[in-house]
Amino acid sequence: MSGLELRNVTAHHGTIIALDGLNLQASRGEIHAIIGERRAGKSSIVSLLEGTITLSKGEVFVQGHPLPQMSPQTMVQAGVGVFHQAPNIIPTLLPWENIMAGRMKIGFSSRHMRDDIEASILRLCEKWNLRPDLRRPLHKLSRIESTVIELARALAFEPAVLILDEPAGRFTADEMQVLYTVLAEQRSDDEAVLYAASNVDEVLKIADILSIMKAGKIVETQPVRSLDREDLVDLAYSFSESREELVSKNIRLLKYKKYNEEIVSNLPLGTVFFDGEGKIYLANQSAYDILCTGPEESVARLDGMDIPILNPLMVGELRDGFGKDRYGLLIDAIKSGISAKWKQWPTTKGRFVDVMIYPFHDSLKQLFGTILVLQDVTEERVTRDYLAKMERTSSIAQLSAGIVHEVNNPLGIISNYVTLLLMKTQDPYVKDRLEIIRNEILRIHGSMQNLLSFSAVDSSALHPGDLLLVIKESLVLLEYEAERRGISLGSDVPLEPVMARMDPARIKQVLINLLMNAFDAVEKGGSIVVKLRKQANGKALLQVTDSGSGISPDKIAGLFTPFKSGKNGSGHAGLGLSVCKHITEVHGGRIWCESEPGNTVFFVELPCEGAPQIKT
Repeated sequence: MSGLELRNVTAHHGTIIALDGLNLQASRGEIHAIIGERRAGKSSIVSLLEGTITLSKGEVFVQGHPLPQMSPQTMVQAGVGVFHQAPNIIPTLLPWENIMAGRMKIGFSSRHMRDDIEASILRLCEKWNLRPDLRRPLHKLSRIESTVIELARALAFEPAVLILDEPAGRFTADEMQVLYTVLAEQRSDDEAVLYAASNVDEVLKIADILSIMKAGKIVETQPVRSLDREDLVDLAYSFSESREELVSKNIRLLKYKKYNEEIVSNLPLGTVFFDGEGKIYLANQSAYDILCTGPEESVARLDGMDIPILNPLMVGELRDGFGKDRYGLLIDAIKSGISAKWKQWPTTKGRFVDVMIYPFHDSLKQLFGTILVLQDVTEERVTRDYLAKMERTSSIAQLSAGIVHEVNNPLGIISNYVTLLLMKTQDPYVKDRLEIIRNEILRIHGSMQNLLSFSAVDSSALHPGDLLLVIKESLVLLEYEAERRGISLGSDVPLEPVMARMDPARIKQVLINLLMNAFDAVEKGGSIVVKLRKQANGKALLQVTDSGSGISPDKIAGLFTPFKSGKNGSGHAGLGLSVCKHITEVHGGRIWCESEPGNTVFFVELPCEGAPQIKT
């Protein structure tokens, strides 16, 4: 008896044809598998029954009765249960509530219904050796527990038709073995099981009937018992090639090649296959993505026919991706037939890649080929570098706090004595020398305060503020200093406020430090300009430009390193720019310098208010 039948069904998803004259019959007491390439239309059958795509033509029958309209409710009432390709649960509900959502039966008390449903859940979970806590919502259960409970929803009320949409993507290999047992029991209970398969191995293990689907229609149906694995591969992929290719004497090779390419192309790691001579003959999309190149299609001649093929990864692209030296090391290892692994090879495109090679041999122990595996670890590398940098900053902060504590105490005592001596002496020479000592004490105190700036900025001190106001206040403070030195100090800023989440005092500290450095670099008659722009990426760019002599390239790299000063002379501790860098990064921004003779620019980029913030 027919469980589910679709007769000449055409269905649309908007303007796209999802099912095109589909004829399909799943009989009770059988497991009917459907296999096909991506977008062949397998999931569209479920979408049609749930009413998410529109039936344009044809009829749908369940247990011999026409289905008048398509919706999840009518599907359940007709006796159809569905296990979806992606999770389809309400995570905040309890297990029994998920199963009964939209399915409440009249005549059941809540308590009676709950007990029956929970008992059926536990019976099904026991097959996977699971004992879930049914008093907890699904989002607090494990992945496999919530998945089995979703399967229990599909099996609730003993459906006449059970549809599973590529379940292999929801279960591990071991869990799938249990699922096969459950499906065999459903078949014995005279259910019709429609199984959308991911690969032919699933079909061999469970199915009675196999249908090949392409472009929204069934193109072939065969009983599985009469097919071996080779026949299944032959059948599954014969309809994905053109009829001209099917008549070629090499068709079986082409079908196996496509089958294997499908497996390789879906691997998440970059994979490149070499033959025994070290020549590349196959590479997947992930390899192209990692090396920042793109595969190209070309045409090959096979037995007098033009056949489109995907060019394998070119040797030149592999060499360009890793550089000549590393490429040579890689090829030497491949040709020697050894296994090898290299960690975090940098590519010329700025990525970091773990590289692994695995040779394989024929029955005579001769090198048959090599698999090259590429794993992009750029994100891992960047994260580790960032954490190491934060650890170094934290260590400097702890060291700085200790130094300041030990130095400030005796420094305060010395400062008090110097002040007392200044009050008592009338000797101009002694006063002059005491003033020098006091100024040096103040300079040392300033350096100590700079050290304290490495301590973390209190996040509660960050609030929306106008960068224009910070610039205005800083320029007012330094206006007299600019006049005294004979330097032009100006600004180029927008009229509208530029808001950023910040500690205004700390950002002002950064700007004043940059301006004071510019004063030291610019001679009389020179100029300093402060610019501010709001960029399209949601960040504000603050620039301090001076007309000084410039900074040599070898000094720019160390400008922001503590105790390394870019200034001439020995009177500078070299802490100012490192403090500026620390403050800027704590605000989620960055600082850098570009310089040439007569034009030095320090850039400070900060997230505007409302832009994503970096947590430290």
